[in-house]
Amino acid sequence: MRARSQLRTTLPALAVLSATLLLAACGGDEDGSAETERPDSFAEIAGAAQGQTVRWWMDGGDDRINAYVDDVVIPAAREAGVRLERVPVGDTADAVQRVIAQRRAGRESGGAVDLIWLNGENFAAGKEAGLWLEGWVRDLPNARFVDFDDPTIVNDFQVPVDGQEAPWSRAAFALAHDSEELAEPPRTYAALLEYLRRNPGRFTYPAPPDFTGSAFVRQVVAAMGEDRAFAYLRELKPLMYRDGETFPESADELNDLFANGQVDFAMSYEANFVAAEVDNGTFPQSTRPFVLGEGALVNVSYVTIPSDAANQAGAQVVANLLMSPELQAQKADPEILGIPTVLDVERVPPDLRGRFDELDESPYVLSDFGQVEQELPASSVEPLEQRWEREILRGD
Repeated sequence: MRARSQLRTTLPALAVLSATLLLAACGGDEDGSAETERPDSFAEIAGAAQGQTVRWWMDGGDDRINAYVDDVVIPAAREAGVRLERVPVGDTADAVQRVIAQRRAGRESGGAVDLIWLNGENFAAGKEAGLWLEGWVRDLPNARFVDFDDPTIVNDFQVPVDGQEAPWSRAAFALAHDSEELAEPPRTYAALLEYLRRNPGRFTYPAPPDFTGSAFVRQVVAAMGEDRAFAYLRELKPLMYRDGETFPESADELNDLFANGQVDFAMSYEANFVAAEVDNGTFPQSTRPFVLGEGALVNVSYVTIPSDAANQAGAQVVANLLMSPELQAQKADPEILGIPTVLDVERVPPDLRGRFDELDESPYVLSDFGQVEQELPASSVEPLEQRWEREILRGD
């Protein structure tokens, strides 16, 4: 299984520019978005949703998440009177491009994309282009369980959400070690550097723009500031696997190096990745997750509704279900996914809060992420990756 629930994929700038120009020419509100007549209450929305088929475009690369959607979310939607279809995509930008294509064709309603799982640059690009339905999220009944003062919720890679996407899943950057081979891993950046001075070649990370490698670089930048972080990465490089002359191309390649004992650490932006890799037999059962530094880099992924979606009412019903304590507790269960909830559990009524309290602890899933680091702005991701290529990969 590949842990890919938080995708950072780049929507081409030309497509964003084309969409922005197109929407400005399409009429509607002054901000470029088409007017949408909104029901007065969620009861009306739920009534209008009856019998609708919601097409949820989402990354299809994680078999466990696919199973959760198929086995848990789709039946819950059916009970609410909505038929939910999972539309798997290899790149979230494909779904955004589909919405742009529909707008380019002059479509302001009846669009084929009802719901998208996304965050980061894809959300920011679509927001700039005026693609998303506005002002619906806090009207959902289960929004009362969300802390909208939490900066990791109200900002998506530091882009204000502004009621255009509903939180669904939380990610935290974690590393892994084999506790039988290394009882106590280095838990600070200085300790990692010292460890590699004593054990050169036992660490690496995927080369950005691979998602996991880019996240590792951002974690260091968030902890140290950009210039100090790049000085640290330069100091780290010659002590790394193969003297830092080559880097894994993907998280899967890094996982293989770790599983084969060639490096001492794996990493992922999925807090549950150790559980998943132990479950599928890739990692030994003695593998344990840990956080490097004072806290993990954290982000939230969301679902959003295109403003031209054919089944907006049904999409809002599904988004509300995704934030329900029942479904969030099942997603947080280490036996199912082990993904941290986006809810503020203290806001959940005691009879439902027990669902979270009863979750079994797992040695493969972190329960404490330390003093979490907020994600960097979406606009900084590509420049950081370019700087990494110049200064670290090429050594310019």
